Amino acid sequence: MKILLAEYAIATALGGTYELEGRAMLSALARSFEHCGHEVVYPTPGPRVPAGRAIPLKGGEEGFYEFLGSQDADAGLVIAPDDLLAHCNSILESRMANLGSGPAACSISADKLLCTRRLEEAGVPVAEIAGPGPIGCRLYVIKPRFGCGSEGIRISSSPRAKEGSIATIFREGLHLSASFVSGESFLPLTINRQLIESDGRTFVYNGSQVPYRTPRAGEIWEAARRASAALGLRGYAGIDFVLGDLPRVVDVNARPTTSIMGIARVMREELADLILKARFGDLPEEVAIEGEVTFRKGDLGV
Repeated sequence: MKILLAEYAIATALGGTYELEGRAMLSALARSFEHCGHEVVYPTPGPRVPAGRAIPLKGGEEGFYEFLGSQDADAGLVIAPDDLLAHCNSILESRMANLGSGPAACSISADKLLCTRRLEEAGVPVAEIAGPGPIGCRLYVIKPRFGCGSEGIRISSSPRAKEGSIATIFREGLHLSASFVSGESFLPLTINRQLIESDGRTFVYNGSQVPYRTPRAGEIWEAARRASAALGLRGYAGIDFVLGDLPRVVDVNARPTTSIMGIARVMREELADLILKARFGDLPEEVAIEGEVTFRKGDLGV
């Protein structure tokens, strides 16, 4: 099969850690699809990865959209900022089979307010949206309603959030993520410990330990399974949790995440094979995980 891998940060020369993470994710996926015998192409204005065939691209964000709407491939996978992913996948689906979540699932997952409410309705534990309350009675997390990772997140004694942001009740616990593949069935991959740096007021994601072994894995996977079903996620996805009294969902990524760099090194199966089976075939009941790897943002390479 001919597979299009469209990674936004590389294709639009976004720069900074976004492009560094994007390059690492693109490289891991391109290698895996090639190992499975598929032809891989990807757009780039210059940077290359050690697998796949580069297609020159210019024009930034609009050029990226035009590229998605002009390509012929059997199937494609987009990695893009959460608030752009629904539009990107809508364009992709007009040209080829989409190996990721559909536009509707991407849209609600990107909206932290609507996503939290949908999960609450489905009985999934979440960090609850804060209502009006006295300042100083408890702590709150203020974060952009639309945004990626830990960008723009801060802790406050007030639940008041400016336009475009939301406030959730601060919950103590361990920062984890659950990586999985979803199709006709749900396939757990790994639970990962997020390396979070905090000065007591802000959070910064700095890498992951893959996998993180915990006796509470059953609780986490049940919450992830129910969240995936409630949102209609497909293909590879990741959900961020704070593990305290309950495994509470704090963010949903309806796309590949940086954890795939670790997963590709500790999982016996090929990521590409699982992603394709989620779309076209039957997923296995489990995967084989061997060893453990820890990576930090500053160490990412291909």
